Amino acid sequence: MNNSVGSVSGLSGGGPAPPELSSRDHGLFGLIALITMSVLTCLVGLHEGPPMGDHECINALAARNALQSGDWLIPMVNDAPLIRKMPLGVWLIAAAAYVPGAAAGSAPVTLFSARLPSALAGIGTVLVTAWLGSMLFGRRGGLIAGFLCAGCAATVVYARNAQVDMVLTFFTTLTFACFWRGAMQERPSRGFMAA
Repeated sequence: MNNSVGSVSGLSGGGPAPPELSSRDHGLFGLIALITMSVLTCLVGLHEGPPMGDHECINALAARNALQSGDWLIPMVNDAPLIRKMPLGVWLIAAAAYVPGAAAGSAPVTLFSARLPSALAGIGTVLVTAWLGSMLFGRRGGLIAGFLCAGCAATVVYARNAQVDMVLTFFTTLTFACFWRGAMQERPSRGFMAA
């Protein structure tokens, strides 16, 4: 009877204890998981999405016209200037056409290259949200905020849309994070305030 008890206790933990993971390892694992989730929700399958809507096509057409004409300052669509919104979205789509593998054949702007800037801005928004959350509520709170942002329906939809909305969201969130880091930390930072 004594041998059976000894064998059971030997199986349940009589050997050396497994190494403990430090909080730094947990934070790194959480960051890797957050990046993986944001890439899955924002970037994977971007070229297989639904057909582009009207406004997406206008931005892609303006980017194609900028690439073909070389006139990047004022985007044009059907010989009419596209001046209702800032041209940053069109510029980013045109720049994404230079990404290797994004352009296929003679068309410089594809579905993938048109939506790539929004997808990258979506990933950036998730990471900046996690950074801001970690400054406000600690590392764990920042990771939770990042996962909530990555799984949010608005992030998933607008990160796969060839409009400037997700880029604007990224820069707005980055502005809030830089302000908080610059003004509200123990040691204020002029560099973050300038950013």
